Amino acid sequence: MPRQPLLPSRPAAIIFDFDGVILDSAEIKAEAFAEIYSGYGQQWREPILSYQRLHGGISRREKFDHFDKQIVGSAPTEERLALLSKRFSEIVFEKILAAPFIPGARELLEKATGRSRLFVVSGTPQQELVEVIRQRALDHYFELVIGAPTKKREAFARMLHMGLSRETVVAVGDSITECSAACELGIAFLGIRGGPSPTAFPEGIVTLPDLRDASNLLGFRSLPPS
Repeated sequence: MPRQPLLPSRPAAIIFDFDGVILDSAEIKAEAFAEIYSGYGQQWREPILSYQRLHGGISRREKFDHFDKQIVGSAPTEERLALLSKRFSEIVFEKILAAPFIPGARELLEKATGRSRLFVVSGTPQQELVEVIRQRALDHYFELVIGAPTKKREAFARMLHMGLSRETVVAVGDSITECSAACELGIAFLGIRGGPSPTAFPEGIVTLPDLRDASNLLGFRSLPPS
């Protein structure tokens, strides 16, 4: 039986997370954190992967701060944060440029373009996020792209001040971070539960394993690409 649409009508705007929602790149980043801390022992690998999968929506600087406190035993200096962030980018950037789309993502973007305002909000640093989207030739889909250091709730609230009513907006993400931000602001949320360790979203959150059924759920059923 087809799912009922998430909203009474097609959303005026859709706010997408990026890694794990548009590109199948969330595990690339999880593995990069594990690689960076591999010198501290393999006992940290699973805790690192679990933390990254649960908190995918926060900035990598916040994650490095957490990991250093837990693994190294001290808070990182600004210099160390910069070095860790640089190494992380060197590990993941080319891999993300080659990452496949989440199933259904391209179809949803094609159908929603011109019918809904589309945005990206990600924990990836702003400049890197914009460059990845540009090199993947996705920039024409999105009205605005917001990365770190802007936090998810702040970015969502900013979009609500762009002539949008919260009742007409849907956020799509794969982590608790963006789910919490959307729920706090009264924005409908669609959770994506893909990858080897899907997020356990709160009861009542509508979820999909990927975006193949999202066109129907968001009211774009049977519409041709715009």
